[in-house]
Amino acid sequence: MKKNILTHAGMVVALLAIAAIYFMPIIQGKALPQGDLQKYEGMAKAQKDYHEATGEYATWCPSMFGGMPGYQITNSPQHSVFTPMKNILSLQIFGRQNDMGVLFLYLLGFYIALVALGVSPWLALLGGLAFGLGSYNIIIIEAGHITKAWAMAMMAPVLAGEMMCLKGAGIWRDDRKRATHMWVWGGILFLVALGLQIALNHIQITFYTAIGGVMMGIAYAVYAIKDKYFGRFMMSVGILLAGVLLALACNTRHLLVNEEYMQYTMRGGSEITVTPQDLYGKDYPRNNNSNDKGLDINYAFSWSYGIGETYTLLVPGARGGGSVEPVSKSSASYSNFRQEKMPLYWGDQPFTSGPVYFGAIVMFLFLFGMIVVRGPERWWILAAMAIAILLSWGRNLMGFNEWMFNHLPLYNKFRTPSMSLVLANVLAVLMGVLGLKEATTLHEQGETKRLLRGLYIAAGTTVGVILVGLLMSGSLNYSGAADSEMARQYGDQWPMIQNIFVQDRKALFVSDSWRSILFIVLAAATLWLYLKHWASKPKAALPVVAVLALLTVIDLQGVNSRYLNSDNYVRNARMLEMQPAQYDRDIDAIAMQAGDQDYRVLNLAVNTFNDSKPSAFHNQVGGYSAAKLRRYQDLIDFYISGRINTGVLNMLNTRYIVMNNGQVQRNPDALGNCWFVDGITPVESANDEILKLNEFNPATEAVVNVAEMGEGLKDLPKHFVNGMVRFGVDSSAYIVMEHKNPADLNTLTYRSHHNLATPALAVFSEIYYSPDWKAYIDGKPAEYIRANYILRAMLIPAGDHAIEFRNEAPTMHRLDTITLVCSIATVLIVGATLFIYYRRRKAAAK
Repeated sequence: MKKNILTHAGMVVALLAIAAIYFMPIIQGKALPQGDLQKYEGMAKAQKDYHEATGEYATWCPSMFGGMPGYQITNSPQHSVFTPMKNILSLQIFGRQNDMGVLFLYLLGFYIALVALGVSPWLALLGGLAFGLGSYNIIIIEAGHITKAWAMAMMAPVLAGEMMCLKGAGIWRDDRKRATHMWVWGGILFLVALGLQIALNHIQITFYTAIGGVMMGIAYAVYAIKDKYFGRFMMSVGILLAGVLLALACNTRHLLVNEEYMQYTMRGGSEITVTPQDLYGKDYPRNNNSNDKGLDINYAFSWSYGIGETYTLLVPGARGGGSVEPVSKSSASYSNFRQEKMPLYWGDQPFTSGPVYFGAIVMFLFLFGMIVVRGPERWWILAAMAIAILLSWGRNLMGFNEWMFNHLPLYNKFRTPSMSLVLANVLAVLMGVLGLKEATTLHEQGETKRLLRGLYIAAGTTVGVILVGLLMSGSLNYSGAADSEMARQYGDQWPMIQNIFVQDRKALFVSDSWRSILFIVLAAATLWLYLKHWASKPKAALPVVAVLALLTVIDLQGVNSRYLNSDNYVRNARMLEMQPAQYDRDIDAIAMQAGDQDYRVLNLAVNTFNDSKPSAFHNQVGGYSAAKLRRYQDLIDFYISGRINTGVLNMLNTRYIVMNNGQVQRNPDALGNCWFVDGITPVESANDEILKLNEFNPATEAVVNVAEMGEGLKDLPKHFVNGMVRFGVDSSAYIVMEHKNPADLNTLTYRSHHNLATPALAVFSEIYYSPDWKAYIDGKPAEYIRANYILRAMLIPAGDHAIEFRNEAPTMHRLDTITLVCSIATVLIVGATLFIYYRRRKAAAK
C-alpha cells in the first residue's frame, strides 16, 4: 500500500514536471498571448475594477452590448465543494491555470482514469501523454479556450468511474469484495469528476461526455441481460444516478442561473418570425442566429468537420494543417511570397488554427485495442466514437445531424459540431491503452498468436489506408472552403496564387503521410518484438512502454510545435497588457471637454460584434459573447450591423462613434441615460416591436407591447393621436442619472421632477433583464416595463423622486445557500460511505 502511494505521488510530481517543462518559457518570465483570454480581460475589466474598488462582486457587466448579466463573464466563487478542488487541480492557486495548469489537468485526469481501470502507472502515463499532447488539446491552450480544456480533462475520469461501477455488477458473483470496492470507488470517482467537470463550466463538453456514458450504459445493459445479472446492473445504475444528482446539486447555482439566462439568449430561440429581409428586401444580407427553439442550424453548423477531413486524425497535414500554416524556406509559397506562414488549409471549415490529430500511433493502437479487447468496452467505445465522428460532420451529413439537432436534448443550444471529436480523442486513447493492457493478460494466457494477428491487422490497416491516400494524392484538387473568399480578394491573380498553394498542400499531404507510416511501423515493430521475443521476460514491459511513450511524444509534439512554439511567446507579460488605442484616448479627451459621462461607444474600427477588447476602456454597443441576449442580437441584425439606424443608436446612448479609419465622431443626438417621452406607441407582438423601431422617434415616444404594459399603464387615460397614447408635457420636467466614480455596477440611481397630474413615462437607456434588476421609487418597490424592444421604462409620479435600479440577482443568491448545503451533504455522504466501507472491510478481515 505504501509503495503504491509513493509510486502514484511520484507520478503526479512527474506529470507536474512535464507540464512545467512544456511551458518552460512562461516559467522563465515570458508570456503566451491567448486570444480568448485577451477577449476575456477586455470584457471582465469593468467588473474586476469594481471588485478591486469595493470588495464586492458585480452581477452586471455594463461594458458590452449595452449591458448583460455579469455572471456570464466573471463571478463570485460558487459555494461548492468543487470550487477549491478546481482551484488546486488546475494550479489556479499558483496562478498557472491558463497554461501549464491545463496540461497538468489533462495528464492527471487521464492518469487517474487509467489507474482506476487497473492499468499500471507507467502505461497510465503513456495514456496521459497520448491524450494531453493531442494537437487539438494543445491548440486550444494557445487559443485560450481554457474552460473547454479543463472540462475535457475530466472526460476520461467520468467515464472511468462509470466503467468501474458497471464492471462491479458483472464480477459480483465471483468476487464480492472487489465488486464492492469498484462500486464504492467507482461511484466516488464518477461523482467527483462529473462535479468538477460541471464546475469547470463548459456544458457542451459535458454533453459529449454524456453521449459516451449513455453508449457505455447500453452496452453493459446488453451484457447484463445476456449474462443474467441485470438486477446488480441496476444497482450500479442507481449508484451512478446518485452521483449525477449529487454532482448537479453541488453545482446548483451555476446550472440554474445559466438555465434561467439561456432562455433569454440566442440559444433560447427567437420570439420573432420576421427578418431584416422583411424590412429592407430580400437582397439584404441574412444573419439568422436563432430559431424558435434554439440556434439556427446553419449558424450552429458553421464549423463542421469535413468527411474527408477526418483523415487528419491519422495524417495531420491531410487538409493543409491550419489556415496560417508554417512553411519551409524550400516551399513554393516561401519562394514566391517570402512568408513563413501561408493559408494552406483546404478543409470544409471557414478557417482553423490547426488539425485535429489524434496521432498515428494512437490510431494504430486504437485499432489494435478494438481487435484484442473483448466485452462491452469494445462495443460502447466503437458506438460512441462513431457517433462523435458523425456529429463532427455537421452540415456535411445533414440527414443524420439535422435529426439529431432537432431531437437530441440540448443539442440545438450548441455550435461547432467539430468539437465532438474531443470525445473521439478520449476514446481512441482509452481503447489503445486498454489494448496494451490486454496484450499482457492474453500473452500470459497463451494467446500470443491472436495478439500477433491483431497487431498485423491493425498495422496493415492503418498503413494500408495511408498508402491508398498516397496513391490518390495526385487526383485530389487541394481546394477548400476558404479558397472562394481568397479568390474574391485576389481577383485575376488567384489562379496563379492558388496553384502555388496547391503545390505546398500536396507536398504536406505526401510528407505527413510518410511521416505517419514511419511512426506506425516503429510502434508496431516495438510491439512485435515484445510479443514475439520479450513478453516472457519479467521486466520487458517497462522499456516497451517507455519506447511507445517516447515515440508518441515525438509524433504528437512534432505536430504541436507547428502551432505552439517559441515564436508564440512574448518577452514578458507586460507586453500583453491592454493599452488604449488612439481613438480611446481621443474619446476621453473629447468627453472631458464636453462633460460627457456614462455613455456608450460604437466602434467600427474593429470587428464590432466579435471583439471585446475595446470594452476594457469604454462601454460598448458591441463586444463579444457566445451567449448574447437574444433581443439584443435581433437589434444588431436589424439596425446596427448592416444599415445603421440613428434612432436606435441614440436610444442606446451612443455618444461616440469610432469610424473605420479610427477617427472619432461625437453624436450630439444621443439621448443620454434617461428621458421623459410624450407617449407610447402600443404594439401587439414582438414582430411589431422590432419593426416599429425603424420608424419611431425615441426622444418623444416609447414602443411598448400591450401585453407587457403593466397595470399602471393600462389604467392611464388613453388619448390616441396617430396611433400613439399621448401624455401631457411638462416643460420643466427632468430626470437625470447620478454619476458615481467608481461606477456602481449593481445599482443605478436617478433623480426626477415633473408637475403633471398623472405619472410621466421615463425611458432608461439600460438593457431590460427583469430576472435580476429590481426597481424602487423612494425606496419602495416599483414596477417597470420593457420599451423599445430592449430598454426599460417606468411611470414616475409627480414631484421629486429618487429612482433606483438594483441588480439583486435573486436567483443566484438564493441558490448560493442551496449549493452550500448540498455540498456539505455530499461531503458527509461520501465520508459516511467510506467509513462504513472500511469498517466492514476491517471487520471481515478479522
